[in-house]
Amino acid sequence: MANWTVSSYSNAETQGDNVNAGSMAAFADLVITPNVGYAISATDFKIGGATESPTNTWTGGNVDSEIYKVVFSDIGTAGTVSNTVRARVHFDSTALGGTPWSMPGNDNTLYIDIDEKETVRNVDRFFCIRTQHVAETDGKGVNKHTVTYATAPTNITTTNNTPLVHNIGDGLVEHLHQGTVPQGVAAPGTLIFSIDFDANETYGYYYDNEPTIGTLSGTYSSYYTFVNSGHVYDANSKLIFVTIKGYYNPPVNVTGLDPDPASSASAMCELGQSILISHVLRQSEQGEPGSTTQITDVIINESIIDAGGEVRNIEIIGDYLAQATFKVVSSDSSKTYDFGTTGSGINGTFTASATDSGSTTWGSVGKRSVSNLSWTIHFPVVTSNTYYDIIVTPTTPTTATSNVPTAANELRIYQYPVIKVSLGLLDGANVYDDGELFDGDPNASGGISIQGRAGTNVDMTREFSYTIIPAMITAGSGTLNVKSSLDFSLDSTINTVVKLDGDAGGTSFDIDSTVGIIAGAQINWSIQKLSLFSGTNDEITPTSYTAGGPPTIAANLDNLVVGMQVTSSSVSERDNVIIESLAGGVVVLSSRIRTIEGEPLTFTARGVTVSSVTDANTLVASQTMEGVKDNFELTFGGGEADVNATVSSATVTKVGDNIVIAGSFNVQSFPVADVTVKLDLNELITIS
Repeated sequence: MANWTVSSYSNAETQGDNVNAGSMAAFADLVITPNVGYAISATDFKIGGATESPTNTWTGGNVDSEIYKVVFSDIGTAGTVSNTVRARVHFDSTALGGTPWSMPGNDNTLYIDIDEKETVRNVDRFFCIRTQHVAETDGKGVNKHTVTYATAPTNITTTNNTPLVHNIGDGLVEHLHQGTVPQGVAAPGTLIFSIDFDANETYGYYYDNEPTIGTLSGTYSSYYTFVNSGHVYDANSKLIFVTIKGYYNPPVNVTGLDPDPASSASAMCELGQSILISHVLRQSEQGEPGSTTQITDVIINESIIDAGGEVRNIEIIGDYLAQATFKVVSSDSSKTYDFGTTGSGINGTFTASATDSGSTTWGSVGKRSVSNLSWTIHFPVVTSNTYYDIIVTPTTPTTATSNVPTAANELRIYQYPVIKVSLGLLDGANVYDDGELFDGDPNASGGISIQGRAGTNVDMTREFSYTIIPAMITAGSGTLNVKSSLDFSLDSTINTVVKLDGDAGGTSFDIDSTVGIIAGAQINWSIQKLSLFSGTNDEITPTSYTAGGPPTIAANLDNLVVGMQVTSSSVSERDNVIIESLAGGVVVLSSRIRTIEGEPLTFTARGVTVSSVTDANTLVASQTMEGVKDNFELTFGGGEADVNATVSSATVTKVGDNIVIAGSFNVQSFPVADVTVKLDLNELITIS
């Protein structure tokens, strides 16, 4: 099967039209597109049985008699992933030295035989590399550091090759990274792994020097790149965190290395490519934590739950002997999750009874060792929009860090039913009777649609054909014609920008209009202010940022809310510094930052979503919006609320008195509610 596809071409001609008379186009262009993972060039193709002269020009051969020659040319850069190839089909004519022909009195379909001259290459390349690090514990059984492997990128797997868990015990830990990556990407290549090294700051551990990567040997060693980033230092400038990322950029046109000598990623493992990540950990004089136990984190997949239900694992991390209960509350009549009796074999369900996990005590080997406990949550099938709040309640004297949700809206996961994206027709100039466009004659009621899971990114395509007849014209008469310049753009928008109507006083607030805004949409905004004081601290007093002049020496917390992320020239996103509280003109941060007086500080909303849309002007946010001021501009969308839909291979043809609009309707991402996107008829048809 060919690893490429060819577009089609159609055009309306009148009987007797021909190239010689200039009443018919002299040629038609087809576009050859490679399948994902392949690259093509014009030199890859030929016409079966034809003669090539000059290069990429094929005359005669397996084509219909109306065709004289076919010329292949690269639209982009030959041999690259993004390249497509144009096949220009020249119709026979006297000018070409052939026999002219005229359009007959019926539809005429012409065929050409496009074959591969050279085998189209798969540009995905195999790789395999092993990473090693040393797990360490102290005499009390405390892990000196935590090593976390990020979820493997697409088409790559990461496997622990040793019995030793990478954060427990002492000894060498090895992971295997293998899979495929595309060739020809920009340096440093494709990310193949990301590893976080996190010293146990609670016990005073830090890295005496930056973890280093040993020498990589082997024939492919020079095509790997390793980068250290995301450095975090404690108050004493000790290194406590670093991320090590590995990239691979396979060799191209290197004898013996391209193509890969091995036929699979696992076979590439036999080359023995491996690196050792070395480190030296030290402990400050005071490394014992305080006496108060804490629940420190909740880990669960927070992506949209499938409409058909899912089983997800939740982990809650706490100190040794910490105590807490937790519950999962559904928006469906405030039902709570019933965990069932231990060992009962019952899959938990959501019930009207007030149920929770029961009192739980965290424990592990070693004094105050951090441990994590896990539960399995069975989310049900839904037919309407649903969300779930996870709420942890520590048992005194146990407390919770800011990472732990202790109230509704702090950790909320959404679930939406199967939704429908429809292709409609827009009458932007109000010249058609819109009620007749899809009244069943000639177009089916409602037009065509594509169904998919809400919030997913899956390419789906459906062919469509809509017929527009003169009777649909509002005036009742007129002649329909194909517009000379066609625009197949859809009326969908990625983001909706709206201003506040009055100051926000809580979770519910007014905006100019809620049109196009649905539950689950992200609420995005960013604002810049100046730091009033310099120093290293976790409390800052910001002022309004005034470009070109000095700031007003007065605290200004306008348009700031809890949870916003703080960045500056010295604070990166990786530092994950957020606003913990706002009071009296002072911003309390989640951790200390270094500021310079008059330095711009950027505050960016994070994780704020629309919980519900009340009416045409009012909505409810997932957290309080108090502090956001009248006429301030918010952007809704950029996430699960968006639909990504296009029309491709589209044609507009006059058939008798009617106009036929046909092509492929493509949906690449699905929103969280049914939506109709529309083609504007006035960009495709003229009326005379």
